[in-house]
Amino acid sequence: MDENVFQKTLLEEGKKAGFTCCEVYTKKSRQFSVTVLEGEVSDCENSNTLGISFRGEYAGRTGCSSTERMTEKDIVYLIQEAKENALLLSEGDKQPFFAPKKQQDFQHDVNEDLEKRTAEEKTLAAKHMEQAALAQGDCIVSMDYCTLETIWSNVSIQNTQGLHVSFCKNRATAYVCAIAKDENTVKTGSHFWQGQNWQDFCPKETGRKAAENAAAHLGASGIKSGTYSVVLDGSVMADFLQVFAGVFFGETVQKGFSLLKGKKGTAIAPSCVTLWDNPLLKGGCLSRPFDDEGVPCQKKAVVEKGILQTYLYNLQAAEKDGVFSTGNGFKDGLTAPVKTAVTNFYLETGKGSQKELLTQLGDGLLITDITGLHAGANTVSGDFSLSAEGFLVKNGKKDRPVEQITVGGNFYSLLQNIQVVGEDMYMSLSGKGSPSVLVKEMQIAGE
Repeated sequence: MDENVFQKTLLEEGKKAGFTCCEVYTKKSRQFSVTVLEGEVSDCENSNTLGISFRGEYAGRTGCSSTERMTEKDIVYLIQEAKENALLLSEGDKQPFFAPKKQQDFQHDVNEDLEKRTAEEKTLAAKHMEQAALAQGDCIVSMDYCTLETIWSNVSIQNTQGLHVSFCKNRATAYVCAIAKDENTVKTGSHFWQGQNWQDFCPKETGRKAAENAAAHLGASGIKSGTYSVVLDGSVMADFLQVFAGVFFGETVQKGFSLLKGKKGTAIAPSCVTLWDNPLLKGGCLSRPFDDEGVPCQKKAVVEKGILQTYLYNLQAAEKDGVFSTGNGFKDGLTAPVKTAVTNFYLETGKGSQKELLTQLGDGLLITDITGLHAGANTVSGDFSLSAEGFLVKNGKKDRPVEQITVGGNFYSLLQNIQVVGEDMYMSLSGKGSPSVLVKEMQIAGE
């Protein structure tokens, strides 16, 4: 059945079945992925998926259902399943539906040239990445992974409140992890590229940088415990933003799980810190014009020059606080409930390369990797204790690689201790980003 006909019919039948208001959410995707090992394809996937979610308010409750087909039988199934699921809930357990003041059309974000790339071209590019990594010296002994992926997706939402929006986008991602080995140590190093313009992608450079990152940490050793001035690589600061993003959510504040309650309009960081949630970022991997509730997205400064400007909201949390949704209502899957989530979430760049930040640092540490964020971080208190790697810095230059250290602290204090924000922006595959940052002091546990 045609998608528009299916959606329209489903909503009409939903109203007839007694739903006060209802919504149909449709997501289609095409995905190609190839993994290369020792010059041969070790895994290849070429798939098309379709998912439809129906959500409706029935007897004062919101019930949901989903399917992977568009037939008349599925319309009957979706309505009946959502009705039954609604009746399993407590009375009053319902979610709001977005009613737009005017209908909006959004421009798609599809690079047609990327759609023309063949499976053979993508496979050859993956092989070139591996070859380039292995060519960086005898210390590069093998690959942990070498994968290239392209995806096209379309999201469409329609409800009985006048909402009817859709959006298409495509993207390519290439990622490499190389393994380096010397007499005493084995290290891994990774690098990735993501974007829409195939002409911007250099497979050899992607592979080369992964190998260089692995080799740079060979010969690492420990350091003494103490308080150190630190430069956090952009990837490390992006990891912190990934884990602690929830402290900026309105629903988290409402539940008492964020120490930012009552802090809006006050300074929580120095003036060099501006933190954006930007779903309209050109080329951003999480860029999109509306959220999973159909609310138009907007660029907003969550923290501007150190001042907390806003919390982030979905419809339900915004309704509770008596404000408008910020367009941050998203769900993890078709049947998952809508929660607050960030889009392209990043620190605004400042001035100075990482080398210049190291010069300002003088003596201290450059931290390039942290692990154990989910187990070693308390998202309520902000406390963290994490395994880390990096480089000892002397007189403003890297001295030697460092391993087997633990960095401890608190996310709120980390924000307050940022002294300089660099200009070397890093964006992760999950849309979290940061330049390198110079931090006044951090507690390091070592030997």
